Amino acid sequence: NQVVLRVIEQIRSRQLDLRRHLLHSLKSYVTMPQCLEIVTALRRLNSIDLERRSEQNLERTHDAMELSLQVDFLEARDFWLEKPGNSDNSMSTSSSLLNNRGGDISVKSSEQLLDAIERHRTRVFEIATQFNAIFRTQMGRQKGISVSLLSMWTSRKVEAFMTMLAAELEKMKDSAQLRDALEACIFFAASMGRLGADFTPQLPPLFEKKMHDIVKQNWKDGVKQLAETLKACRGAGMTSPLVSSSHVDDDDDGNANADSGASTEATSASAATMDGPPAPPRQLMAFPPLARVVNAFLTGMNELRRCLLPGTFKPLRESMQTALKKIMSILHSNERAVLTPGLRGNATQLRKIASDMRKMFNEIMSPYLQCALEFALGNTDAAWELHKSIKTEKKEEEAAAAQPDQAAEPAEGTGAGTSEEDKSSETKTESATNEIDAADPASEAPKATEGANPESTQAATGTAMN
Repeated sequence: NQVVLRVIEQIRSRQLDLRRHLLHSLKSYVTMPQCLEIVTALRRLNSIDLERRSEQNLERTHDAMELSLQVDFLEARDFWLEKPGNSDNSMSTSSSLLNNRGGDISVKSSEQLLDAIERHRTRVFEIATQFNAIFRTQMGRQKGISVSLLSMWTSRKVEAFMTMLAAELEKMKDSAQLRDALEACIFFAASMGRLGADFTPQLPPLFEKKMHDIVKQNWKDGVKQLAETLKACRGAGMTSPLVSSSHVDDDDDGNANADSGASTEATSASAATMDGPPAPPRQLMAFPPLARVVNAFLTGMNELRRCLLPGTFKPLRESMQTALKKIMSILHSNERAVLTPGLRGNATQLRKIASDMRKMFNEIMSPYLQCALEFALGNTDAAWELHKSIKTEKKEEEAAAAQPDQAAEPAEGTGAGTSEEDKSSETKTESATNEIDAADPASEAPKATEGANPESTQAATGTAMN
């Protein structure tokens, strides 16, 4: 009957429409009871299709339909997972207002990343929970297939999340934002651990690399600024931006303490400073370009206080050595450049400043930066040992510089002694000569007579004779 066939055809077409509608409803937020009702309806549609088939192996066909239903379920829920929520819309609106007011773009990126992490955490866990409650309750061969399918889906979601995370971390420029993202990711990974998908070991490489890049970028900016400053001053022949007289040497404080005799107070003060890192050397204030470089390095190290990761220790030490070599190369190049004939401005002063800056870098700045890095990494004992070695080397250099002066003083003293001996010998010689002359009255009398003083002549003669 054509009427019956047409009705059957329309029912089957409506059946397909109903299936598409049910699957589409899974692409939005649904509670656990609603999700169970939708899957139950889809299973009834599968049973209707199974009844129309006259195949011999109906059990295998049923398993295939069930597996197809699980795949359709996860695909539909994937769409909901990637769909922005209401918080995303409100956040994008506030971010656009922030950008219109000139806000920081990195703040927007951080907020977007934190929201994406939270969205993945809640939704992935909810989807996995719904899947286990609906499909893993059945027993038999299909249970193993369901577990394998969920594991594959979870692995794929974690891989996609890690790719998204790596891209978003590149936009960050602040260690505080990086720390917040790390804490959110660790919480997400711990939640996935209840599903057997803990991805915590995959997090350190991403965050350690970004933390290292943040610190190294500050160091690069400081080195670049030093090179530009030296080049500009050399080209213009200016010395005023390179030196400053408003500084106090550390040695002055030491001498003042030594003169005042407050050795006990100095010892207690030094013991108190053992709790924290040493202050930057104030001698660097004599050279503002070097002081700015130190500030840039310390700014980078301060970022480690917010998010210190063990995997960054070795790369940071290597980057420190590379940066110090770069600074030394810049100072050497500047020292060679100022020796070029025909230099503009005060060439003599520029050459002296270039030499003094290189000496200041080798003796004070480079050791201090290495010591500060060890403090920033938490290696306090090694940092203080390095600091003590710097002080020891400085004292040895001062002692070595003072040795020529000390050696010159005895030489002067020896000369003085020789002169005194010569004077005494001359005096003795003169007195001996006088005695010999005085022993001869005949020769002395005429001389005394010439002096027109008879009394003195008699006294001299009498003395000689006695």
